[in-house]
Amino acid sequence: MKLLNLELIRNKRKIIGFSTFLILLSLLGILYSTFNTSYKKPINLGMDFIGGNELRIERACDEECSDISPDSVLESLRDVSEIKNFINNIKLQFQDSNKLISIRSPYLSIEESNNLVTNLEEIVGPLNYDSKDSRLIGPKLGKRLLTNCVTSLLVSLFAISLYITIRFDRKYALYALIALFHDLLIVFGIFSWLGIILSVEVNSLFAVSLLTIAGYSVNDTVVIFDRIRENLRTRNENNNEIIQLSVNESFRRTTFTSITTLFPLLSIILFGSYSLFWFSLALSLGIIVGSYSSILLAPSFLLKD
Repeated sequence: MKLLNLELIRNKRKIIGFSTFLILLSLLGILYSTFNTSYKKPINLGMDFIGGNELRIERACDEECSDISPDSVLESLRDVSEIKNFINNIKLQFQDSNKLISIRSPYLSIEESNNLVTNLEEIVGPLNYDSKDSRLIGPKLGKRLLTNCVTSLLVSLFAISLYITIRFDRKYALYALIALFHDLLIVFGIFSWLGIILSVEVNSLFAVSLLTIAGYSVNDTVVIFDRIRENLRTRNENNNEIIQLSVNESFRRTTFTSITTLFPLLSIILFGSYSLFWFSLALSLGIIVGSYSSILLAPSFLLKD
């Protein structure tokens, strides 16, 4: 029993047109992020890549912590002479019902960090110092981590390209790679827009999500291409009809695999920690886009007009 009958032949132009629109939208976000934001990069890089201090500390609230605006706290901190030099580069967030305070800043000395916490306590109220957790990444280490992430991604893409070329003929390999880059570009573009609109930063987990998406997308595409190639060898029907039939035969398996993978990711998004939220969201988007490209986009390239 099939979930539905996909009319790939009739909707080929619509599928390619929709993908083209998504790619252009992603490129627009990347270009806007590069030339019209304060950080001047294709995506808003987090502390993992640019270095700095991260401090997390809880407020000592008896019951519910009072609601307080990060902007008002930063405005009050600007009047403190000891931290005027770096206050404009501080990013402050309240999480966990305003109980947890997350502070990101450029590299600070121990004295500057202590001054920041002391003045923060005068503004927001008592702090639980037992919960204090700090992390420091130097700018050289951040740059090295960024270089390593980009290198690992490029090496993985090269290895995937080599495998597909050997596994299939050049035509199949080319279309599978186009679908793969389509998936990665769209997820990258979405996070470019998230950086522009919501100031979302990406860290090393984002690079991990891109690598995972690449593997997942290629796996789905290979499964469908295998079915297409097998049917082309054993059936005597029109090539376009065989391709459409093969996609419909694989649709149920691919869809159910994607849905079962999305369930745990959705649980992490809804109930997991904040540190895993954007990682899980990136993976979820990649699985959705990857399933779409494997089922609809990549086979559409094989159809003859």
